[in-house]
Amino acid sequence: MEPQTETTLAKKTLIVSSVALSLVVAVAICWVASSAVLLIFAGLLVAAVIDALSRPLRKAGLGTGISRFAVVVVLFLLIIGGAIYGGVTLVQQFSDLWAMAKSELQNIATMFNEMGINIGEGNTDVRDLLPKANNVVGSAPQAVMNALGIVGNIFIALFLALFIIAQPGLYRKGIVSLFPKSKRQRIDETLHASADELVLWLAGAGISMATVFVVTWIGLVLVGMPSAFILALQAGLLAFIPTLGPFVAGIPIVLVGLSAGPSMALWGLGVYVAVQSVESYASQPVAQRYTSALPPALTLGAQLLFGVLFGTLGVILAVPLTAVLMVIVQHLYTQDTLGGGYEGVGAPKDG
Repeated sequence: MEPQTETTLAKKTLIVSSVALSLVVAVAICWVASSAVLLIFAGLLVAAVIDALSRPLRKAGLGTGISRFAVVVVLFLLIIGGAIYGGVTLVQQFSDLWAMAKSELQNIATMFNEMGINIGEGNTDVRDLLPKANNVVGSAPQAVMNALGIVGNIFIALFLALFIIAQPGLYRKGIVSLFPKSKRQRIDETLHASADELVLWLAGAGISMATVFVVTWIGLVLVGMPSAFILALQAGLLAFIPTLGPFVAGIPIVLVGLSAGPSMALWGLGVYVAVQSVESYASQPVAQRYTSALPPALTLGAQLLFGVLFGTLGVILAVPLTAVLMVIVQHLYTQDTLGGGYEGVGAPKDG
């Protein structure tokens, strides 16, 4: 073998080995620091929300910076105003909701005991299913630390979003600069496409959340369901998590309905099934004409995988993160490396 050929082969081997090693290191870092990585992505998600809300203002003629600043101020005032005027009421309603759900869980446990299915010794009380008082007191400091950690993570995500939205070009240029000059334009295009995909997905999620909240609230009020507003609110918020969110949101509705009787529980279940039908067959198809949607199997699979790997935060962020990763894979691997996607055996041939 000629020396020049050996040198070329050695360089290619070194490049391939370096790329493989870099990928392994990157995956290892993401695995070890998964909480931080997801928190950074949450900041990007909030920044995407601010950017999406500012787009109508930019189309109206306002500058990019002014429109984003206006959105941040309005959101800040809404959060502060909601906390001042409605925060106490919401906390009280959530407390009442939990009390009713807890009471119905206790009634269900008692019913099973009467049927001969023992869920505890004697008269089962839902308190038997919860930690003992001394354990709760002993773990109170840890609970406080966990609560503070959640609040701290929320503030970190918000501050990250503010920093990103203030100078998005600075961070994008920094990422693009890490790649060879021949690849930088394509990387920049992929980053723009990923951001657009995230905004489109958020638009679809926002339409779904608003539809579920409004229709659920109206339906529950019409059937006379207790705590209709707070039940509709939690259903609308959980609609952010496709597939799994609606199932989780339906449980409190049925439990609270049971507190008013079996017929009310059936009415509540019927309302929520009707709401999901409206959302699935009306609002989602309309939203998907103008926004972005992922295949249902991919959505559920991503949620299960991220849930097992990263816990609750992984389930919440699984779908938007998958949407971004799908764009990156399509651009940089499927199109650039493989030359395009497979059209299928039955696809019509050109000409």
